[in-house]
Amino acid sequence: MKGKLSGIQLARRISLGFFLVLTTTIAFLHQKLQNIPAADAICPFGGLETLYKLIAGGELVKRIEIGTVFLLVSIVILGIVLARFFCGWICALGALQGIFGSLGRRIFKKRFTVPAKLDNVLRYFKYVVLVAILYGTWTTGTLIIRPYDPWIAYSHLSAGIAEVWAEFAIGLIILIVSLLLSMLYERAFCKYVCPLGAFNAILAKVPMFRIKREASTCISCSMCDKACPMNIDVMKADSVDSAECISCMECVTICPTKKGTLKTFLAGKSVALALIAGLGLSIYAAPLVVGHLTGTLRFSAASLKEQATKGTLKVEDIKGSSTWAQVADSFGIELHRLYKEAGVDDKKVPSDTKLKDSGPLMGVEFEADTVRVAVAKIIGVPYAGEKGDNPTTPQAVPGTAPQAPSPSAAPTPAASAAPSATPTAASASSFALEAR
Repeated sequence: MKGKLSGIQLARRISLGFFLVLTTTIAFLHQKLQNIPAADAICPFGGLETLYKLIAGGELVKRIEIGTVFLLVSIVILGIVLARFFCGWICALGALQGIFGSLGRRIFKKRFTVPAKLDNVLRYFKYVVLVAILYGTWTTGTLIIRPYDPWIAYSHLSAGIAEVWAEFAIGLIILIVSLLLSMLYERAFCKYVCPLGAFNAILAKVPMFRIKREASTCISCSMCDKACPMNIDVMKADSVDSAECISCMECVTICPTKKGTLKTFLAGKSVALALIAGLGLSIYAAPLVVGHLTGTLRFSAASLKEQATKGTLKVEDIKGSSTWAQVADSFGIELHRLYKEAGVDDKKVPSDTKLKDSGPLMGVEFEADTVRVAVAKIIGVPYAGEKGDNPTTPQAVPGTAPQAPSPSAAPTPAASAAPSATPTAASASSFALEAR
């Protein structure tokens, strides 16, 4: 697009850049520091993925926190009022695709399009992806899409390509292919694959926000069609009611007539572009502000110590980002015994080491689940392991009795349960966090 960038489009690019930098920074810090939200927790789609489990049992899918549900509320309200505004103004993955799309236009000096018949068919694929992910997640209670999610792969790049490839190889391939395709076909992932885009497209069917064309002043220059990143045929439409519209308003700002040929309408009334932008960002932020003010907003999991204090601590709560000292202290276990049961040399692995960083120090592969199994055996609670391939009945360490937490440690459910209590099926089959 030639010419000076309009104020509203400059604002949109600043908004997209802000959220891209923000989420990238959070993802980087999550790999380095404690109690920083995981990438899963700051993606609104996680709220939709955990919705069934939340309604059915009052629990959240692992890696998803209550703050993610607040993001989902933002998305729903935003989708109803301003269609796919999130996609056009906030989505970090959309921003990445926009960057590569701009790069592609500079390199190839032209715009490529998918043949219309093929494009129409491919646009439905994202709805299939949406249904498949929700069905799989709601029936298994786990984030089944995680290994294939390009956003999760991107968020773990700071951990190193080798680690990303080992755990998110398919997601990384999808990320690379999506960005390269965006150089040829703008926002290819948004158009054909993104499940959150599909969800927003469904919400966009509520006709509150629309871009309308005044045919009497239209000069049929097709600049609006060329500017649309979603390849919508704006020039021939009286009203842009396509579910593919991401409310970017590129078509409105590029129109050369200056006679109001393309206008934005909200609930049937003409509304200024700046007001649409301000309203959209405010709607997205409002539920987060409410959550913060009420003290219920949280994007990071409670620390082991916090959960021990509340009496809700479980073996499954041990994360790859937990340190050896934190695990021992929270469960009231002697540190040397934890090392011994996990088969780890404490001389090679200091107590302040994160579990996920232990392997490189020992020169072997090591998973946080090994520590979960060790803790379960020491305190005498059932734990099947992440893959369900460990005994579900506690086994005491030979020659020792199960160790009770130290008096200084807050009682955990396992330590306070009566010896005769029968473990519930839920406790035996709880979904463990991966070593991340």
